[in-house]
Amino acid sequence: MVEKDRFLVVISVLEGRQFPKRPKHQLIAEARFDGELLSTDPVSHIESPDFTQELAWELDKKSLQQHRLNRTSIKINCYAVDTTNSSREVVGYVVLDLRSAHNKQVSKWYPLLHGKYHKSKPELRLAIYLDEDKGHEQSSFKAREAPPRVIDELPPTGADTRLLQPLLNEEEGYYQIGPPARCKDYFILSVTIASAANLAQLIPSSQALPPGVNGYFFYYSLIGNDVTNEVFHDLIEPHFPAERASVRIRTSVEALRIFMTNQPGLKIHLCCGEQSLGSAEIPLNTLLIKNSTEIFMKPVSVEGSFQLIPPNKTKQQMPPVPSEMSPTISVSVFLRKEDTVVRTPVKTALGDTTQEQVGSPIQKLKPETPSPKRKPHPDGSPKREVHYAGDKENGTEEYEDDFENENTQENVSSLEKDEKKETEKHEKGKRTAIDKEEATNLKHPVPTSSGQSFHYNSSTNSTTQHHVAIPPQSHHFSFSIDLRSIRNIESNTTQNVFLRYSYPFFGSAAPILTNPPVEIRRGMEALLPQSFCAFDFACNMQQLQETFLRVPLMVEVWNRDKQLSKDVLLGAARLPLGEMMVKEKTRVMNNASQSGWRQVHSDRVLVISAESPPHQAGEISVVLSLEDWGPISTQQIVVAQESSGTKSIAENLMGASVPQPPEEPRETVEYKAALELEMWKEEQERAFENQLKQKEMMYMKALAEEWKRRDTERELLTKKKLTEYAQLEEQLRKTLADLEKREKQMAANEQEVMRLRTELQRDHDRKLQEMKEASRRMKDDCDHQVELERTKAKELENIIARYKEELNEAEKKYHKLERDFMVFKEDKNAKPEVRLQSEINLLTLEKVELERKLDAVTKSKIHYKQQWGRALKELARLKQREQAQAKAHLQRQQQELEQMRLRYMAAEEKEVVKSEKKELEDIKNEINKLKQLEEERFKSQDDSPQGVIGKLKNNQDQDSLDEHITRLIEERDTLLRTGVYSTQDRIIAELDRQIRESIAQKKLGNV
Repeated sequence: MVEKDRFLVVISVLEGRQFPKRPKHQLIAEARFDGELLSTDPVSHIESPDFTQELAWELDKKSLQQHRLNRTSIKINCYAVDTTNSSREVVGYVVLDLRSAHNKQVSKWYPLLHGKYHKSKPELRLAIYLDEDKGHEQSSFKAREAPPRVIDELPPTGADTRLLQPLLNEEEGYYQIGPPARCKDYFILSVTIASAANLAQLIPSSQALPPGVNGYFFYYSLIGNDVTNEVFHDLIEPHFPAERASVRIRTSVEALRIFMTNQPGLKIHLCCGEQSLGSAEIPLNTLLIKNSTEIFMKPVSVEGSFQLIPPNKTKQQMPPVPSEMSPTISVSVFLRKEDTVVRTPVKTALGDTTQEQVGSPIQKLKPETPSPKRKPHPDGSPKREVHYAGDKENGTEEYEDDFENENTQENVSSLEKDEKKETEKHEKGKRTAIDKEEATNLKHPVPTSSGQSFHYNSSTNSTTQHHVAIPPQSHHFSFSIDLRSIRNIESNTTQNVFLRYSYPFFGSAAPILTNPPVEIRRGMEALLPQSFCAFDFACNMQQLQETFLRVPLMVEVWNRDKQLSKDVLLGAARLPLGEMMVKEKTRVMNNASQSGWRQVHSDRVLVISAESPPHQAGEISVVLSLEDWGPISTQQIVVAQESSGTKSIAENLMGASVPQPPEEPRETVEYKAALELEMWKEEQERAFENQLKQKEMMYMKALAEEWKRRDTERELLTKKKLTEYAQLEEQLRKTLADLEKREKQMAANEQEVMRLRTELQRDHDRKLQEMKEASRRMKDDCDHQVELERTKAKELENIIARYKEELNEAEKKYHKLERDFMVFKEDKNAKPEVRLQSEINLLTLEKVELERKLDAVTKSKIHYKQQWGRALKELARLKQREQAQAKAHLQRQQQELEQMRLRYMAAEEKEVVKSEKKELEDIKNEINKLKQLEEERFKSQDDSPQGVIGKLKNNQDQDSLDEHITRLIEERDTLLRTGVYSTQDRIIAELDRQIRESIAQKKLGNV
């Protein structure tokens, strides 16, 4: 079933502008839509990059409607890629609305949003449109596929993509794909171009065809071989014979399937001269299906009508056309397995029948029609000749080309030489076979000793007419090649590089090498030693031009790997021989004083790597020189017959010189020869007149056909112009209607603008008057306010002056009171009560300071006592643990002694405590008595200042002694409570002594 209503959402990324120039950077446009990310090929980062690429997404009708309902937008990001480290950065982006996509392609300039280049503000020219997806339509010519069957045998393990490169075997005439040990089956791949239709749609009326080009033809490349078909002149109804081009392949099914899968489709171009008008791509990956055995039962094919797509720039200038009017081409691609050798009987040049020689890897079947001249490659480069690998085997001659019946000066000489060869081979009993299945427009030059090449004409029509063959005059040429240097090698290691090339046209097929190899690294340039070579040869000017344009001179760059002990091919460069013919000529002189012309061309050619994908691997500096030393003086004029069994007139004349007996004049050989010569002259005159008439008829017929073709082209262009003019007229009518509507709308808008202008002017005048009135009122208010402020300022100045006078009077009173106070203070300080009071204040301050120091010392003492107690407890614990370990066997005795000691100490402590308590009571009683006495003494001494001071000092001493005695008692009790010390220890006895001395001192102080 054919899937209907499928569309392609296409975004055309055409060009950019206002980009800054950044060397070693490339630009990439990338877009994501419907979960699929697409990007363009990188282009140079210049001011106006030329993308000219399209991004397409496949959708069905339902999905497209859903995206439009959701108002889906497509974001196109522009990246700048650094070619040195492959890093990329965002330059900006553009957002396109899917709802703006229609069937017609309309391009616009869009600025990059959030762009990195703020100064230049770059823009991209984009177009979004919808196109019908015809990729799912099944052609009526497509063969049915047999049901797949699983192959029991595994594919060869060596058939990977690295080895799947077609290699030409010239001896046996086939292309080898895959390892030869495992890939041994033979296959025939053939391509046939049957017909074409609607080709006139590929040429817009505004495009001019290349000048000097006559006719159109189809071109494609089959496994590296360029193939073209017959030239035709009518694009409306193209008529050309169906031709088949075949190639012989030696491989396996699995290796061939992998090779077809990894290869792009077969691209067929419609060409006009060097310009490609459109192309169609035929997929080859569907020929072989995995695990299918259909190829073993019958040939597989891909055939049908394929649409020709014009180039992007041409497509933008063309209006959309319906699908039934699209340009198409009918192509069939067949692949079959070659089980037996197919031999077809054909006629040779000698009239006998032989079999088709199997040995050429590519053949082309065609009807017997005149063959046109070779057409150049669509990309503008000269198309290379396809050499057949089996031409050297079994004495096979070159394939024939059918020319006109007349013989030119160039092919008559070739006929004579070929006749001699045929006669010699016929005498030796050897017959040759000429294969009729040959490419129509591929010709092989037959090299001669002078370097010339003539095309072989195998016409089977015999005649007795003689032709005078004047071969074209040859020139003496000297061609020199100077490979000076090489640089920019794409390699991270040091390479030992040497160059190699060969050009048999110069007279030697031996390769020319530069020696010795030079060491070169990335980023450096190396001079090539022994790289100059000169060739001397002779040929005519036309042959030199054709050879330089058709046969390229390839210079191979090799690396001599010392580790692997072999040479590795790095890449190849193509020398521009064709540009030599257009260079300016300068006159030169040689050593023999012979003058000639010299043409010199110097250039840097790119080295294209041998790896896949091809890329630039370096540059070679080359200087080419061509010297023309003039024509060669010797030239032969040959009189020959086209029939191989007839002798020449010169041989008859030579035979007449033999002495014979006297005969009658009419019976002599001289008379017969003269008579035959006269008859031959008359016959030649009649033949020449007939030949002239035939040429006249042929030229008239050619002129009529050319007139008819040009008239047809003019009619076609006229019809297309009329159609375009009708469309333009309709567009003009619509534009005029739109202009009338716009004029009416503009008139209404002008009236509205005038009305609004009047109202605005009226409002402006009114507001201006109001502003003037408000300004006048504000001015009056401001003047009145200024007067009020001036009055207030005068009053404030008066108040300030009055306040200053009052301040001066107050200062005078203050100074007077201050003097009185100083006098009073001096009088008061002179009294003894004041001095005593000051002394009391000083003593009070000293007392406060001493109390603060005492508190600090007390706190430090308490802290010291705590630390000392912890240390003593720790020491006691350590002593107990040591005693327990040392005297475990005496534990009972020690416990008993300890109990007795404790009882004794307790009794002793009780007696000491009792005596101390008694002493304390006595001390308290004495203290009380002393207090009473002191109170009485103080009462009597209250009247004198000395008494007061002595009383204060005595109280301070008593308080300090009490605190000292209390502190010593607390320290002694603390040490005894730890259990480490006893009353007999030295420190305890010292504390008891200090306590007793303090108590005695207190008693003496009370007395």
